[in-house]
Parts: sequence; C-alpha cells; structure tokens
Amino acid sequence: MSDGSGGAGGAGGAGDSGSSGADAASAANAASATADAVSQAVDALSSAISSAVSSMAENVGLSQALGQLGQALGISAEDMQGIVGAAVMGAITGGLPGAIAAVAQGLIGGSLSEAAHDAVASSGMPAAMQAVADMAINSFAQGVPGAFNAGNLQGTINSLAGGVLGGHVPSAADVGDVARAISGLTDVARGAFNDVAAGGFSSATDAASAFDGAVRGAFEQGSRIAQDVAARMAEGRGVYADGGHDALGNAAEQLAVSTARLIGGN
Repeated sequence: MSDGSGGAGGAGGAGDSGSSGADAASAANAASATADAVSQAVDALSSAISSAVSSMAENVGLSQALGQLGQALGISAEDMQGIVGAAVMGAITGGLPGAIAAVAQGLIGGSLSEAAHDAVASSGMPAAMQAVADMAINSFAQGVPGAFNAGNLQGTINSLAGGVLGGHVPSAADVGDVARAISGLTDVARGAFNDVAAGGFSSATDAASAFDGAVRGAFEQGSRIAQDVAARMAEGRGVYADGGHDALGNAAEQLAVSTARLIGGN
C-alpha cells in the first residue's frame, strides 16, 4: 500500500520543472538585454566615429580626415583616397550595406565627374572657361569619398578585383559587370553633360555653375538609388535593377547593383 510519498515526489518534480523554465526565461531575457546593449554600443561607436570624421573633415578637409583615419586603421593614405577609403567609411558607419552604398556612390561620382570633364574638353569653350568649369567638377569629386580617384578605372578595378572590399576575391564576371556598368554610366552621363555644354555661357562663372549643378543633381539621384539598392540587399529583398528612372538613374542603378553583387557576394 502506498504511503503517498510518490505523490509528494511528483509535486517536487513539478516545482523543479517550473524553476527550470523560469531560469531559462531569465537567461533568454538576459541574453536579449545583452544583445541589445551590444547593438546600442556598436551604434554609439559608429555614430561617434562618424561624428569625429565629420568634424575632422570640416576642420581640416575631407582629404586630411581620410588620411588621419587611414593612419589610425593602418591603411595607406593613397588607398584611403580611393575606393578603399569609401568602403572603410561606409563600413564604419553602416556595416556591409554602408560599404556597398559608399563604394557605389564613389564609383557613380567618379563616373559623373569623368563624363563632365569629357564634355567640357569637347565643348569648344574658351580655355579659360574650361579651366574654371573643370575646377568646379573637381571640387564636387573631391567631396565624395572615392570619387576623385574613381576616374582611374584600371586602378579602381584592380582594387575591386583584389577582394580588399568584400573579404573575398570576386569572380571575373562580377568585376567585368562593374567595369561595364561604370562605362555605361559614363557614356550616358557624357551625353547629358554634352547637352549642358551646348547651352552657351556668357562667362566662366556661368559655365562652372551650370556644370556644378548638373553633376551634383545627377549624383544626388545616383546616391539615393545606391542607398536603396544597399537597403534592399540588407533586408533580404534581392539585388536587382528595378528601372523606372531616367537614363542616368537606370545606369546608376545598374552600377549600384553590380557593386552590391561584387562586394556582398550575391
């Protein structure tokens, strides 16, 4: 005949089970809190670095700011001035999507500035007017990380092909896609800027203002598109060209997509 101790033991087992469940829930909550804290710390660090770099750029210029950051990271000043610098800046402030957007923006800016210089050179404008217009274009390119040196297509392609941006060596097909997209955007932009040059200018200042506005306007569109492509990739929505923009926008989107595939390994 039972003395009831089995029942008591069963009650004790249930208590242990409840305690274990509470412990597991507590551990999960602690892990979640820790993850949130780490995420907030990373965000704060990225924000602090971004603010510091922005402050340096305002005080000593973007070129020196990139040089100082590169020195701290052990990256050569020459690389920091190129597309590698754009990737580093983007990654610091936005991780892989930030790097993709920044590199695409650098390539878009470099393609636009090269096309604008070509349009100025073939415009038939007086030499003095061309010089001032070229200065305005250079001023734009120097303000976009990676853009001023992106016009050196071979050097840029070498950096991309070396795998220094995405942590893996990309395929020849991916590198070729980026090269074709750069050429495609440059060709489309050259046609658009030739139209600007054909307008006729009353002074060198007017010429510089017209090219500055045209290049910056085209870049603003391309920059937004590059950010959208990087965001789609980060959210797992795929990397592809939606289209629906004007010719410049579609060409910029194709370059952003090719860049995302090369760096992200998709």
